[in-house]
Amino acid sequence: MVEKELTKIVKPLSKGQITIPVEFRRRLNIDANAFLQITLKEGKIEILPLQLMPEGEALLREYTDEEIQRFLEEDRLDLETLAKVRQLLG
Repeated sequence: MVEKELTKIVKPLSKGQITIPVEFRRRLNIDANAFLQITLKEGKIEILPLQLMPEGEALLREYTDEEIQRFLEEDRLDLETLAKVRQLLG
């Protein structure tokens, strides 16, 4: 079954806080104990609920070559930032 797309408009509070609408929280099982990963990506904010690993499961996992390559590409500094870092480090 394909879920119906949800869109809501929210207004940030003075300190930048927003409320995630209840329909979103219900669908994603987000409660007061949830952890969220927030990413700024191509001018958009992406919020992903994180799944905690049950006790006893491995805390490490193996990454594919494709995942590692993507991590390396995402971690590259642009030339301007790289120049500033080199200047600060002497």
